[in-house]
Amino acid sequence: MLAAVKSVVLAVFNRSRLWRPAQVQPEAREPSPPPRPPVGLCEFPLELLTMILEELDWRDVLRVRMVCKVLQGVSKTRSIWLNLCRPHLSPTATAPQTLHLERPIKLYTSHDLELLFLQLTSADVGWRTDANAPARKREVETTYPVKCMHLVEGGRWLLVASETGRIVYFDLEASTPTENILVPDQFDPFLRDEFDPLAEIQVVMAFDRDYDSEFLAFNLAISFTVMTSPPPDPKAQCVQIWRVELALDDQQRGVGLTAKLLASFPVEDYLDPILCQSIRGPHIALSFLAPRHTDRQLTFIIDWKQADGDQTNYPRRLIHPPYGKTPEAIHLLPGNKLFSVGKQVMMINDYLNIPETTSLPPLRFTDATVLPLWKALDGRFHPESDSISRPFFCSHSIRFSIRGGDTIHGVIIEYPYNEDPVEPLAQVVKLMEKADKHPMHECYGYSKGTIVKPYGTYLFSYPWPDAQDDAPPLLLHTEASIQHCEFGPLLDEQAGRVAVSADIASRSKDSRDKVHIWDFALIYK
Repeated sequence: MLAAVKSVVLAVFNRSRLWRPAQVQPEAREPSPPPRPPVGLCEFPLELLTMILEELDWRDVLRVRMVCKVLQGVSKTRSIWLNLCRPHLSPTATAPQTLHLERPIKLYTSHDLELLFLQLTSADVGWRTDANAPARKREVETTYPVKCMHLVEGGRWLLVASETGRIVYFDLEASTPTENILVPDQFDPFLRDEFDPLAEIQVVMAFDRDYDSEFLAFNLAISFTVMTSPPPDPKAQCVQIWRVELALDDQQRGVGLTAKLLASFPVEDYLDPILCQSIRGPHIALSFLAPRHTDRQLTFIIDWKQADGDQTNYPRRLIHPPYGKTPEAIHLLPGNKLFSVGKQVMMINDYLNIPETTSLPPLRFTDATVLPLWKALDGRFHPESDSISRPFFCSHSIRFSIRGGDTIHGVIIEYPYNEDPVEPLAQVVKLMEKADKHPMHECYGYSKGTIVKPYGTYLFSYPWPDAQDDAPPLLLHTEASIQHCEFGPLLDEQAGRVAVSADIASRSKDSRDKVHIWDFALIYK
């Protein structure tokens, strides 16, 4: 470390023009004065010390901090930690943005930036530690049983929805997170007292982050559908779009979340639960189970602003390819594209050229309404609904992590899209082999994943073929055990945080539900 500091000092001296090579002087006529005592590092001007530390690796910055009080103070300079954070605030050709802020960066103090950077860095260290256990374990309790939950990008906010239409959130940066109401009860909670599984409300959420907003903001699409026709409560057969924004205090720090209803529209009674959905800009993609139709699953693209109201005759586009009509996951992409993943097939479709209709297709309708721009067919590919990651945006591509069988695949979609018909629009690569074939529940990030089984929870770490990190794939095992959970887990790579719903066998009729929160980052508030 000392050698690194010396080389940096010389480089900074040269750059700052504060040092010149010794000049050869003519023969002195008078005796030379005695040499000055050497100048210690701590005697340099503050600006020069800051420039030196800005050139160091974060590990060396922390080591320098331990030398003396002067260097300890300099090591906390904001520009040092801003420089360390900056490479993580934008995507590269081989990786997405890894550090997501909820406020303008100018509002972050040196302490804030240091904590963000060290949490991000220690999350990766904690994930790979030999101890295979979280650095911190917590539990949060909900008033009603959990039907759906989501961990907002950045890992701070956990959203939980119930079958009464109630949406709550937890601030996971708090030492003891408590339940806060985002959307109050909307439906009669009578369904919680019935044990007919067909009367149970199915809840699905999807999120669209607004990156044009200076502060954290996103559109939340949440659907409520019932498998009985007609539904016991007509209001519980609908799709809602909420605008969720960060609530600020006087210092413009985030202290909570607020929600405003943007749109709501009903779903036909004879359509069974929405299996998967996606939202991007003004469009929402919905894939329904349609038991009366020959093709038992229907996928629509809907402009939710046009659909807003209490009628079902809103315009919609039917995505009905010649194969792969039963997707396990769908994702709206830029440029009017839909990426769908089903058994034995992955596809990219352009939905803009599909004519709109205001009604459902005939029951025996089987015609194709669209031909895929790209497809990958593989009979060994049998993904589940939670084995597909969200899209990750690199500087020149859109990527997904997907488990098929015992292999974790990566999908790389060139973006801006390759218009050359000779070159494929996307490619599939292998990220990790011999992963578990039959997890109970799973979640995948860009280079990390986690699965839950009755006898434990496994952590994955896998590099992409073009990644600068050439670490081999890892399979770790935690000591936690969940007997049976209804869904989840959730994973946020930035915070190194995993959320897993509690064992449903321990849930009584009116009991509160519990969610386990595991922090693998070694640094946290």
